[in-house]
Amino acid sequence: MSLFKEDAPAKINLSLHVAPLGRDGYHTLHSLVMFADYGDRLHFAPAQDLRVDVEGPFGDGLDGGPDNLIVRAAQALRNACAMQKGAHITLHKALPVASGIGGGSADAAAALRGLNRLWDCGLDFAQLEALGAALGSDVPVCVQSRARLMSGRGEVLNDGPHWPVLHGVLVNPGCAVSTAQVFSRFDALGHGTASDGMSFSDAKSVKAAISQLQKTSNALTPAACAEAPAIAILLDALAAYPQAKLARLCGSGATCLALVEGQQEAADLAAVLHQVHPKHWVQAVELR
Repeated sequence: MSLFKEDAPAKINLSLHVAPLGRDGYHTLHSLVMFADYGDRLHFAPAQDLRVDVEGPFGDGLDGGPDNLIVRAAQALRNACAMQKGAHITLHKALPVASGIGGGSADAAAALRGLNRLWDCGLDFAQLEALGAALGSDVPVCVQSRARLMSGRGEVLNDGPHWPVLHGVLVNPGCAVSTAQVFSRFDALGHGTASDGMSFSDAKSVKAAISQLQKTSNALTPAACAEAPAIAILLDALAAYPQAKLARLCGSGATCLALVEGQQEAADLAAVLHQVHPKHWVQAVELR
């Protein structure tokens, strides 16, 4: 039986600027990131060795082997704290795999938080974020799972603007998209600019917040659509609904987000999308 749990909410890149490939082999990113009220969940219990079990609607095909980000996060924390303690971790996988909403990164961040607590390591958020940066670009921002402005390779985090809760619907057309392949296509297309051009201010209304987002974009959209044409079809379909004030690719895809003005609109649109696209993954969410 688990002692406690840690949520691993979906990470949503509401805007994403990507610079050209640098000499170091990395892209500089600038992104406004918020987190949904829906995601994976990790359960923790003490154990002699390290064991990761995977369950849930998207658990098939995942295992607790050494390549699992949760296992890698555990080993990173062990090394940082000079210990070899064990744990039994159960991952309830509720988010589609390779879907552009940071599932693996959020799982790794939740593992860092949970094991830090289970093993009484005493590391603060900044230290956990530094460990996460070595695991993946999206892991640091997932450690606290709150609205942030993310830049650099993902390791530079600043507070995001103060906005009201946003409502929307996440939709995945059922195709896994490789982030590495999307970035390779991005480079092949010759995309990327040096300046991020992003500026956000506090907003008291949902309408004012969405208005700011409408002036931005996700720079990976053309590359992701080239890799998976179903994304372009989905984005066009979402934009055609009158409730959708903004239809945008999340991260590197294939999950897309339709932002609406309120909770009821999100529930209504999700119900329609379930009927029209019964094979798609559809989830109404709040963005905190």
